[in-house]
Order: sequence, then C-alpha cells, then structure tokens
Amino acid sequence: MKTSQYILSEMKWLFSKKSLLLSVLVVILVPLVYAAIMLSPKWGPYDNLDNLPVAVVNNDEGAVKDGEKINVGDELIENLQGNKELGWDFVTTEEAQRGMERMEYYMMIEVPPNFSENALTVLDDEPQRPELKFTQNEGLHFMAAQVTDSAVESLKNQLSTQVTETYVANVFSQLGDVADGFSEAHDGSEQINDGAEQLKDGSDEILTSLTDKSADISRLADGAEELNAGASELKNSLVVKQPDISKLANGALELNAGTGELLSNLQHKSEDISKLADGAKEVNDGTGLLLSTLNEKSSDITKLSDGAVELESGAKELQAGAEQLLDGAKTAKDGSAQLKEGLDQQLVPGSAELAAGVLQAQEGVHETIESMGTLYESLEFLSTLDKEHPMYDGILETVLEQLKASLDEAPQKKSDFERLVEGANQLRDGLKEGSDFNNGLASLNSGLAELVEGQEQLTAGTDDLVDGAEQIADGNKTVKAGWNELEENVAILHDGTTQIADGNQTVESGWQELTAGATQLHDGSTQISDGNQTVESGWQELTAGATQLHDGSTQIADGNQTVEEGWTALTDGVTQVDGGLGELLSGSGELAAGLLDGVGQTSSLNPTDANKTMFAAPVVLDGEVINSFPFYRDSNAPYILTLALFVGVLAMSFVVSYRKPTVLPATGITWFTGKVTKLSILAIAQAILIALFSLFILKIEVESSISFIVFSIWVSLTFLMIVLFLIALAGNIGRFIALAFVVLQLSTTGSDLPIHMLPEGLRKLSAFLPFTYSLDGYNNIITLGSMSKVWTNASVLFIYFAVFALLTLFVFLIRYRTEKERKEYSEEIGENIG
Repeated sequence: MKTSQYILSEMKWLFSKKSLLLSVLVVILVPLVYAAIMLSPKWGPYDNLDNLPVAVVNNDEGAVKDGEKINVGDELIENLQGNKELGWDFVTTEEAQRGMERMEYYMMIEVPPNFSENALTVLDDEPQRPELKFTQNEGLHFMAAQVTDSAVESLKNQLSTQVTETYVANVFSQLGDVADGFSEAHDGSEQINDGAEQLKDGSDEILTSLTDKSADISRLADGAEELNAGASELKNSLVVKQPDISKLANGALELNAGTGELLSNLQHKSEDISKLADGAKEVNDGTGLLLSTLNEKSSDITKLSDGAVELESGAKELQAGAEQLLDGAKTAKDGSAQLKEGLDQQLVPGSAELAAGVLQAQEGVHETIESMGTLYESLEFLSTLDKEHPMYDGILETVLEQLKASLDEAPQKKSDFERLVEGANQLRDGLKEGSDFNNGLASLNSGLAELVEGQEQLTAGTDDLVDGAEQIADGNKTVKAGWNELEENVAILHDGTTQIADGNQTVESGWQELTAGATQLHDGSTQISDGNQTVESGWQELTAGATQLHDGSTQIADGNQTVEEGWTALTDGVTQVDGGLGELLSGSGELAAGLLDGVGQTSSLNPTDANKTMFAAPVVLDGEVINSFPFYRDSNAPYILTLALFVGVLAMSFVVSYRKPTVLPATGITWFTGKVTKLSILAIAQAILIALFSLFILKIEVESSISFIVFSIWVSLTFLMIVLFLIALAGNIGRFIALAFVVLQLSTTGSDLPIHMLPEGLRKLSAFLPFTYSLDGYNNIITLGSMSKVWTNASVLFIYFAVFALLTLFVFLIRYRTEKERKEYSEEIGENIG
C-alpha cells in the first residue's frame, strides 16, 4: 500500500464512525473551552480590593503642643474613610481581635495610644519614634497578604507625611525664638571675634619663639645621636675584646704555672748536674792515670817487641846465642811479670776507676737525659751536623740507643723532662748550634764514642792478653801495634773526658744561671699574672660602665629625638592653631554678619500650608508603564494557550489511536507518515480554533494576527510530536510521562514567576523545556512586540519537533518489524489450522 493510500485509509477510518468523529470534535473543543473560560474575564485581581476586610483600631489619645490639640490617629481615620483601597472596618480593639480569631479579617491595624505624643518628640534629646501596629493573617490567602503588605506600606507613608507636617509646623512656630537666638548669637559672635583677634596675636608670638629655637633643638638631638653612637662603639669594642682579655689573664696564669714548674724541675735536677760534673772529673782523672801508665810501660812494650824481633832474627844464631836467649827469656819473663804487675797494679785499678767513672758519668748522663726529656730529639738533630770523625756515627748511634732505651724505661722522667722542656724556652736557645754547651756536648759525644771504642778494644785486648798468654811470642808485634794504638786512643779518650769535664762544669754553671733566670722568669710571670688579673677585673668594670654609658646616651638620644619631634609637632600645631585662629577671626566676622542677616530673614518667614506640605512630601513620582497589559487575562494568556494546546494533544490520544494502524502498511515509514499526517490535521485544527476564538471572540490584542495563528499551529505540532513519541514508545505509561512533563513545566518556565527569580538549578533546567519558548513567543506576540524573538523561539521549537520526529520514526520502524512478524506468524498458524 502506498503512502497516500494509507493516509486516505486513516482519514476514512476517522470519519467512518460518527461516535468517533463526535469524540474527536469534543476533544478538539476541550482546550478551546479551557481557553474561553480562563481568558474571557476582563477583570483584574486589584479591581475588587474594597471587598477585602481589614480592621482599623484607633487608640491614639492625642497630644498638646503649645496649647494646640494634635491627634494623628483621628486624621488617619478621616483619610481612610474616603479611601476605597481596602475594605476598611473601623472597630474597637476587642472587635478586631474577635474578628481575627473568627478569620473575618485579613489584617488588623492599630494606632497605639501614644502615637501623637511620640510624634512630637522629634526635637527632644531622646526622640521616640511612633509605631503603627498591624497583625496580618497570611494563611487566608497569599495574594491577599501581598495586597495588605502594600496597604500597610501606603499607610506608613501617609502617616509619615502627616507627622512630618506636624514637625514642620512646630519648627516654623519656633522660628520666632530662633530669630531672638540669632540676635543673641550675633552679640556673642562679635565677642568671639574680639577674643579670636587676641588669640591670633598670642599664637603669632608663640610660633615665632618656637621657630627661632627649632635649630637649637635639632643640634641637641643630633649631638645626642652622635654621643649614643660613640657610646655604642665603645661598648661594642670593650665587649668584643673581653674574651681576649680573659685569654690573656688565663695565659698569664698558665705561664706562671709553667715557669713555677720549670723552676722546680731545674732546682730538683741541680744535684744531678753537680754529680754529672763530678763524675766527668773522675772519668777525666782515670783516663789521665791510664794514659800515664801506658806511657810508662811503652818502653817495655818496645823492648818486648824488639826482643821478639831479635828472637826471630837470631834463630840462625840459636846455637851461638843460647845464653843470650836464656837471658832474653828471663828478661822477657821479668818484663812480662813487670807488665803483668803494671797491669794488675796500675792498668786494672785505673781501668776499674775509669769504668766506675764512666758508669758514674753514664748514670749522670742517663739521669740528665731522663730529667731533660727532649734531649733525645736534640741529639738526633746533632747527628746531622758533623760526620767527619770515623768513630762518630757508631758512638752517636750507641748513645741514641741507650738514650732511647732509658726514655722507654723511665716514661715518668721522660714526661717530667718534656714538661721541663716546655717551660725552658731559654734553655732551648742555649742548645742552639755554636753555643758553649752545644760544643761541649759535641765533644762529650766524641769522647764517649772514643771511650766506648777504647773500652771495647781494652776489653778485647785484656781478653787477648789473658787468652793469648801462650801466644806472647807470636803476638809481640801485635801487642806492640795494639799498645801504640791503645796509647793513641787513651790519649784521645783523655782529651774527650777533659772536654766532658769542662763541658759539665759549663753545664753546671749554665744550669745555675738557668735556675736563676727561671727564678726571675717565674717572679716576672707571677707579676704578669697578677697584673692581667687586675686588668681583667678593670676591663669588666670598664665594660659595665660603658654599658651604663651607652644606656644613658640611648635614653638621652631618644629623649632628644622625642623633644625634637615634639618641638616640631608643637610648632606645626601652633602653626595650625595660628592659621585656625586666623580662619576663626575671619569666620567669626562672617558669623556675626550672617547671624545679623539671619535675624532679618527668620523674622520675615511666614510659611503657608503649601510650604508645610512641600516639606513633608517634597518628591512626587512622575513615571510611565510600557508594554502594559490591557487586562489581567493578557498576562496569563501565554500560559493558558500553551497549556490548552498541550492538554488538547494529550486528550486527543484517548479517542484517536496514536499507535495502531488501520491496516498494516507496506513499510514503517508509511505507517509513521500516515499517523503524523492524520494527527497533524487534528492538531492544526485545534490550534486554529483556539487562535481564531482568542482573536475574534475574546478580542485579545496582539502585534500580528497572522504570526499569532502560525505560532499557535507550530506550538501545537511540536507538542504533538512530543506526545506521539511518548505514547508510541510506552502507551499509557507514555501518557503518564507526558502529564508529569506538563506538571514539571508549570512552575519552571516563567508562568508563575519570572525565570530570573527562580533558583539557579531551575533556571538552568528551564532552558531545556519547550514551555519556556512557547510562553516567551506568545508573550512577545501579545505584549512585548519583539517579532525577532518570536522567530527565535519558533526555531528552538523546530529543534524539538525534528528531534522527537526522528525518535518517533525510529519507534515506528521497530514496531512495524514486530507487527509484521506477528502478522506473518498468525497467517502461518491460520494456514496450518486450515
């Protein structure tokens, strides 16, 4: 079936049944009747306000002003009796309260007893504002409450005007007294002028004195600042140097303690130095005795050596010289006995004495080393000075080893000597290269080396002598050579011991001088320590005094700064006073002249009732209202027309099928087109009827009749597409959703309140509701006259129409597929049954 044929079948089905056609006509007339009822009245809500009962109670007892009776409440009642703004009912307090309890009055207004009395207190010290009391029964009707609010505000303004007129009358009645006051004020102002002139002369003299002394005050403040800066610098310097003074005092105490310890050590070791000198002298005596003994026996050794030579050379003459050999043997025997005797009697005791002296010297040296501590480091340094002597290195190394061993065995004396060395700075200077002590110590070193070597050789020689007694004959030459070498070494040893003895004597003398110097050093350090303690105490007192001086100078500086600032402020203040007195002088003259003029002007005032009215109500409103509604119905027409069109489309769905086809068409698009065409004809008819009835029967005035009819048709079609989609999709549930959609838009699209007065969430929601654009379009056509906004609203409604048309087409396509499958299934079952 073609689309046109399907549309004709839908229309035929509509007109095929009279009852259906009658139902359609009734449904089309439903929105028309609704619009006729709501838009027919031409009265407004403010046309019958005089029927709104309001109780008025006047309890004002009035007041007396200058012998004249005043009663503002009576004047109010008199004015309200000719006022038809509300239904005024003048009753007593009891009647009004009873009427409010019986819900007979929408509001009760009471003028209290002291109203007029309070109105006259405007010029009192504590004025009392008159109060107009009212009780409003808002629950009877919200709109009536809004009207009575306006009435109360109007009464307030009216009473305010009456009270103001009373104020003005009182003020003008007192202008005579004001004139007398102006006269007295004029006399007083002349006296003020004379006094101001005298004050001006005095302020000029004060200002001159202040200005002349300003430079001195500035110099005083600057000097106090410099004094404060100097005192601060002195205080800071003393505070900064305080730790150094304390260190100096502490260092002096430590120096005194060190010199005391140095002196004590020097005095304690003085006996050791004397023993060292005595032992060195004994060593020197022993080496001298040994040397003389060797010299005395040198001839015997020579003879022995010569005899051995002769013995060796006379071997060939053995035969001939046997007696000589015997004599020579006896002589050799005697010589050996004498040699033995000499060794026993002289060499051995001398060597024993030498050993004892050396041991004593060694002990003294060890004690000296143990008491001196750091001599070991000095000897190490001396080992690099002179290495020319062949035996110097061995002796020096031996001495260093013995010194090191002694230092290791006696750590306490080593530490004592180290403390002695720390305090003996002068002794260190005496041990430098080139000093007598250093030269003597070098000689002592050399002599000790030779002594050790000679002692080793002597020990070896004595051992050889004891062991080689049987080899005398063969060793005579060796003995001779060794004897000569021993003699030379003992001579060297004797020279060394002599130098040691001399050096120790010098050490003893130097030690005594060192002790005396240390004593003087200790006495001087004691004096330095005591003086530094005194300096420290004085420095602290000086710092405390400087702090006090700084605090005092700070106070002086601050005080002088305050004086300078105060002087400047005083000068500025006197300058301002002087200027003010000048202005006062000129102003008092002007005041006197003005008061004199005021006497004449106030005496000539004679206000009329028109003047009093002008004072009480000086402003008159003069305005105009544009785009006004001819009748109250015109303000509700957009809302009534919109709601009538939507309800008409929805009601039509109860008598005309929005879902079922008359016959199943060939396609879903044909089904959709047929339904939309049939329903659109009915929706357009509905819109035209309402628009024509509003224009020609109700005579609603619009900017453009054609635009009004066209816009109504378009609104109806848009609502049709929305309702068709909901019913085609969900049937009765869709109808319920459509009804809920209407209710949602009643208060959110500008019908009751302007959209701008809605909460923010509802304002945003209204932008997505079609009623918003329908109401705005009708409002512009009927009242505002902006046709451009009409077409803007029509464009937005077209978007709604297009969106819901596509959605409805999609629903019909799906339903067509379902209906077709169902029909095919039914036909298949019928064939099977047949």
